[in-house]
Amino acid sequence: MNKLSDKIATWLAPVANKFANQRHLGAVRDGFILLIPLVIVASFFILINNVVLDPDNGILKNVIDLSQFKGIGTQVYNGTLGFLSIFVAFTVAYKLAVSYGKDGVIPGVMSVAVLVTMFPSVLEVTPLNSEAAVQVTGMITQTETSATGLLFAIISALLGTELFLKLQENKRFRISLPESVPPAVSRSFEALIPAFVTLSFFGTLVFLLQSMFGLGLQEIVTEVIQVPLKAIFQGLVGINVVMTFQNLLWGMGIHGTFVLGPITEPTLLTAIQENINAFQTNIEIPNIVTKPFIDSFAMLGGGGCTIGLIIAIFIASKRAEYREVAKFSLAPGLFNINEPLMFGLPVILNPILAIPLILVPLVNLNIAYMATSLGFISKTVVMVPWTTPPVLSAFLSTAGDWRAALLAVLLIGISVFIYLPFVIAANKVANEERSH
Repeated sequence: MNKLSDKIATWLAPVANKFANQRHLGAVRDGFILLIPLVIVASFFILINNVVLDPDNGILKNVIDLSQFKGIGTQVYNGTLGFLSIFVAFTVAYKLAVSYGKDGVIPGVMSVAVLVTMFPSVLEVTPLNSEAAVQVTGMITQTETSATGLLFAIISALLGTELFLKLQENKRFRISLPESVPPAVSRSFEALIPAFVTLSFFGTLVFLLQSMFGLGLQEIVTEVIQVPLKAIFQGLVGINVVMTFQNLLWGMGIHGTFVLGPITEPTLLTAIQENINAFQTNIEIPNIVTKPFIDSFAMLGGGGCTIGLIIAIFIASKRAEYREVAKFSLAPGLFNINEPLMFGLPVILNPILAIPLILVPLVNLNIAYMATSLGFISKTVVMVPWTTPPVLSAFLSTAGDWRAALLAVLLIGISVFIYLPFVIAANKVANEERSH
């Protein structure tokens, strides 16, 4: 079994590492990391608005009416999640340019310009107290600027930055100024012609598509890429395949969440954005699988739901080294940081513990999915930090549903139950090794 494990690792590890180190995927991943504080701040205010300040369902509804203060959270939302695709366009382009050894500011600004250039120039809106839609120009909606436009923002950032940098490297497109000119001014003029060509290209592309097909580029991207991806992640089979591969990478000693993040994050963030919008407007919540759903139910204690492994070791392990590692892994594990456990036991490349590492998250995921689809627990509507302790994260992400917290406790118990026989098996293997 050890030989089989080594062969799998030898084959899979280089592929996964190459995938993780790919320049464009890395730019997407790092661009999202820069924006984590904004997402968490926005989610905090959404939680306050809907759990505390809501006059109909808030916890203070029979005590005091503070609904007039909801406007504060609304303004914060508009400046954070409501503008997320614009921020992503900048940060992804910035990180991509830096990976090429370039200054990332001008490409970041260019990426935002490319994105807005491709927004619809004419929108149909229905005024209040009217049933007739009218066409308006010079207007941008949160459909384009919020997380629902993330995929389009990422594509715009990657394509726009690549074209801009390629043009900037070409001396024929560069305006050179005397050395006496300040460097900042010189860099701006060097970007002038590449910027003109880049924006002209994307503006012309959108114009031609609109003229020929009556569809904007954003609508085409949404229909061709985003809708199928969303269908995969929201379907039980699709999300199981994704989680299986992610956990398999963890078993090989590769950070599965980190590797697949550039693919999973945009779709899962878009899903939670749609849930947040529906929650704020009191309509049906559309999505089961979101980023906080995965964090709260399928990654309790970190990848592999390893909080269950820690408890199982305390219950059944007779191996002193296992118990010592579990002791110093407990505190980080309560905040979903499981690297001490993964590399300390180790769990990675461990043919005994790798099996439950892959199995437990899938069991928990499917139970939580079914519980949500049957209405036993609420859908996730709040983006909580991934470091939020288990159980509490389930409670907060579902806007205070105690049933979700209870389910998280149950899932931890199931995790312990599944991990226990493998911990006992590890004890027996250790005893046999000592006897030889």
